[in-house]
Amino acid sequence: MKPLERILAAASLAEVDRVPVMPVLLQQGARLLDVPLKQYFGEPTRLAEGQAALVERFGGDAVFAFPHIVQDTMPWGVGLDFHAGGPPSVNRMAINSYEDIANLPLPQAADHPYMRHTLEAAAELARRYKGERLIVGALIGPFSLPSMLMGMGKALALLIHHRDAYERYYPLLRERMMDYTTRWARDLFRAGCDLVVVAEGMASATLLQEETFCREALPVLNEFCERVDGLLGLEMVGDAMPFMHHLRTLPVAAMLIGSSDPVGEVRQVLGAEKLIVGNVNNLQLLHWEPERVEFEARRAIAAAGPGFALCNQGPEIPWHVSDENIEALVRAAVRSFSKSQAAA
Repeated sequence: MKPLERILAAASLAEVDRVPVMPVLLQQGARLLDVPLKQYFGEPTRLAEGQAALVERFGGDAVFAFPHIVQDTMPWGVGLDFHAGGPPSVNRMAINSYEDIANLPLPQAADHPYMRHTLEAAAELARRYKGERLIVGALIGPFSLPSMLMGMGKALALLIHHRDAYERYYPLLRERMMDYTTRWARDLFRAGCDLVVVAEGMASATLLQEETFCREALPVLNEFCERVDGLLGLEMVGDAMPFMHHLRTLPVAAMLIGSSDPVGEVRQVLGAEKLIVGNVNNLQLLHWEPERVEFEARRAIAAAGPGFALCNQGPEIPWHVSDENIEALVRAAVRSFSKSQAAA
């Protein structure tokens, strides 16, 4: 099977020749091109070339048409620091007080030079791999983007504690976030992405009580999905299992889960509705030996059953994870096979 055929078959819980595998390798493209990571991310003109080198080196069934997810903050005026050994980090906020929301502009992601590089990379990856490998885009979802523009503590306090400020400013903030993210998702699909992953870390059970999730986050997730025409994946980044019964009917094609979300229990809740993608602990990949990586990956495959794609938990495999551990993760999937092949 071609890599894309394998993923599509898994998504429909059909038989596959082996389990799909899609390690999220972003930073490692710089290493293979022998480009300093600060330069690779600082002027992201070689993203597609880096992904092509990663396919050649490690295989995998998907390519990733984004450099890092914090790029979504740049059109809002958020500052980033670029590092030699890891992804960029935010160095200033766009919203310093709730009063700033009243005059918040609505930038268009595609107008920003950095984001245009992402669209160019997606288009080049589509030229090379369309119909062969899954082309994955990603963005920060509308519920979670405020946490990147004002800080997590301030964003949560607006939702939970400061009701006067909430009633005065939150409707406008929500509208701005929804407009920005839905436009950006459409841009990514038009550029050639097959699947766009929506990262909603602020909506996870790690941060929210169930009542707050149902009142504030779930309606935003539903509206976003309704406004975007294309295959979406949802990544809660934190704990998702406590809210999984609410997410079952969300119109997304894939659910990306972490190591704290038991894959077998996730499948029981979701039924045959969605592709499950996960869930090897990406931080443990820094410490495990290759044998342990393959063991944990094979255990996840066995627990998941049909409709599973092997992946690290989000957002990406860290810079310092060894090539041997990446190879072990991929090898666990390559050595898997369908029941009919086992019977033969």
